[in-house]
Amino acid sequence: MAALAISLLSGWISYRAHRHSVRVGEEESRLAFSREKSEFLVRIDKARATFDRLGDRLEGLLNAMDRASDKSRASLTDEAEQLKSDLKYLEGCKRQAWSLWDETYEMNQSGLAHHKPRFLKLIEDDEQFASDAQLRCDRTEEAMAKAATKIVMFTL
Repeated sequence: MAALAISLLSGWISYRAHRHSVRVGEEESRLAFSREKSEFLVRIDKARATFDRLGDRLEGLLNAMDRASDKSRASLTDEAEQLKSDLKYLEGCKRQAWSLWDETYEMNQSGLAHHKPRFLKLIEDDEQFASDAQLRCDRTEEAMAKAATKIVMFTL
């Protein structure tokens, strides 16, 4: 009889330990998913901030070109068209980043595991565009400075 009681107690303790380890495992899985999801949302937010800064820079350059003299504007028409094209493409990048953020926020664990690689590739492609556009902005600023210098030299 004592052996039966000890066996039952042992079984009950074993069951409780198993139940506890399952709960701990599930909680660790939920925390890992929450962490991964949060990190990815932050990654998307950083991309959105980059796109916003680039948009401000593009608009600033275009406004500066509009305020420039007619001769400067005439020499910068190709750059202005490229910046306008970049700004238009950037608007799509911004919309996509917002959409990816919203979708990711609503995802469950299996959805994130399935879609994260594709979403990450989309963000990386848009970030590469932003990097290239920043270089085009640098070249445009140089061209603007050269155009302004030429005009000053011709007026002397």
